[in-house]
Amino acid sequence: MFSFFSVFSYLQWLTLAFSFVLKPVALDNPQSSITNEVETPSSGWRITNTKGKPLTGRFLHITDMHPDEFYRDGATVDHYCHDYKHASANSKSSKAGFLSPGPGFECDSSPSLINKTLDWFSKHIENDYGGIDFIIWTGDNSRHDNDNHFPRTKSEIITSNEKIVDKMIETFPDVPIVAAIGNNDVYPHNIMEGGSSSMTQALAGAWDALIPTQEKHVFEKGGYYMVEVIPHRLAVIAFNSLYFSTKNAAVDGCPKKDPDDPGSFHIRWLRIQFLLLRQRKMNAWLASHVPPTRDQWYIDCYDAFADLLYEFRDVIVGQLYGHMNINHFVFLEFNKPPVDTSTLQSRDLEVATAQPKYVKTLIENQYGELPFVPDKPSSKFMDETVGKFSLASVGGSIVPEMFPNFRIYTYNTSGLNPRPSDLDGNVVVSDSFPKNYTSLVDELFEDKTTEDNEDLFISNYESMKKNSKRKKKKKKNHRKKKIQPGALGPAYVPMTFTPLSFQQIFLNTSDYMDATSETEVDYKLLYDSRDQPYNMPSLTVPDYMRLARRIAGVCESKKKKKKRRYREITYTYLWHAYIGALPRLGDPDDF
Repeated sequence: MFSFFSVFSYLQWLTLAFSFVLKPVALDNPQSSITNEVETPSSGWRITNTKGKPLTGRFLHITDMHPDEFYRDGATVDHYCHDYKHASANSKSSKAGFLSPGPGFECDSSPSLINKTLDWFSKHIENDYGGIDFIIWTGDNSRHDNDNHFPRTKSEIITSNEKIVDKMIETFPDVPIVAAIGNNDVYPHNIMEGGSSSMTQALAGAWDALIPTQEKHVFEKGGYYMVEVIPHRLAVIAFNSLYFSTKNAAVDGCPKKDPDDPGSFHIRWLRIQFLLLRQRKMNAWLASHVPPTRDQWYIDCYDAFADLLYEFRDVIVGQLYGHMNINHFVFLEFNKPPVDTSTLQSRDLEVATAQPKYVKTLIENQYGELPFVPDKPSSKFMDETVGKFSLASVGGSIVPEMFPNFRIYTYNTSGLNPRPSDLDGNVVVSDSFPKNYTSLVDELFEDKTTEDNEDLFISNYESMKKNSKRKKKKKKNHRKKKIQPGALGPAYVPMTFTPLSFQQIFLNTSDYMDATSETEVDYKLLYDSRDQPYNMPSLTVPDYMRLARRIAGVCESKKKKKKRRYREITYTYLWHAYIGALPRLGDPDDF
């Protein structure tokens, strides 16, 4: 048992640390201002996003909004903040506020929390943060199906998505929004079959304004699509991680012997997109809901996905996920199994969240085991060691289980000179599709098709399944080819589109327990990735690997035996991960 003195001392330190990092946003703060300017030709022509807005070098990641139309001010928290007619007026349970019940309760977002959050975006994103170029929105746009007194229906899920998509577009009219399907955006939750269904068609209708015309058939067939957020340069691929999720009983987990499995097929579709992007000299962010971890994904899906990340490391800028409500990052290593986060050697944590031990176990079992990365690594070390790792960033949520929070990322826009296609006013995104698309598909599927069928590979799921069956019937006994990775891209070395930093923005809902319809909320800057104690020069994979080792308390020298000594950064990182659900960590020596 922790001593009272050690706990008291730690909480004193944490209070001091929190007051130190909790600072208001100031435009004249040199760390808050962005000097990352897009080069402007003498003609005055500027690179813009898909909506024609000049670039700022920033984008927003938001996830897990979980709006709940049944949320009621004054309802008890043990009833999910729903109004039960049979509930006792004398109940001693905590009561939900107008905005939220505060952190630590299994209640979804009130309509007022959603509306006031979007109002804050309208007033502050442009004025106080300099605007954004695009939005990555990683799913769960309807409430949890956890209350038997108010069972969810398919129509409710679609209506919830329609409403929140309309509000997002109204809030950000000149910003492309790329949304990914969450496990609570389908009915029943977690379950999604491959191919076209009434669910994918209904979601396609609800998200009609978000999905490019040339991608609508793809979405209706599989719930995934791609958007060029900066024409001819940067795309966001919203892939469907439900096909890889262990909670989805309608799929078989990407078995190598069944190319018709929805997960296996999705991997092939992803590879086609990466090949096309590479040919067009474009880069892409990957966005999805369920993060690629041992407990969340089928192992065969994980392996196939990790192979893609390694092969196309020249194309992929990064990965963003939601689902877990915890701000953290995890590494995927080529040709290695996912890290085990089910075993914890040290004391249990007491955290008011669904994954109370997860991040601590990740620190022990992955962060502390990463290879040492010197400040000036050799090209060989970068290529053969660092280059085998890829980074998945998991964002915190708006749902008030903890403090609602999101991130504003900055990225490198230097070197974005106009190409001839940019200066041609007649060229639009949908017209820039490669003419030799069919030959790329032929190479992938080892099958010949007629010119009449060339567009079916992007729009017809059944056609692709048919072709994969033909391939299966050939029964050729090929050895598995050694994967030839691309050159190190913006995720690894500084170049155009390299992610530079992020700002963690949050709302302390404990300060708004007496809020009314007239109350304006004030999201605040919690910390910047360039601030103490992180001091990250950029968000590249090698910088994250160095940070992970510091968080794990590993000695920063390859010559010395690994000896862990947990420091202030470890506790700060845990508090930022479980923001608002404070763990009882105790004395550092007991951690």
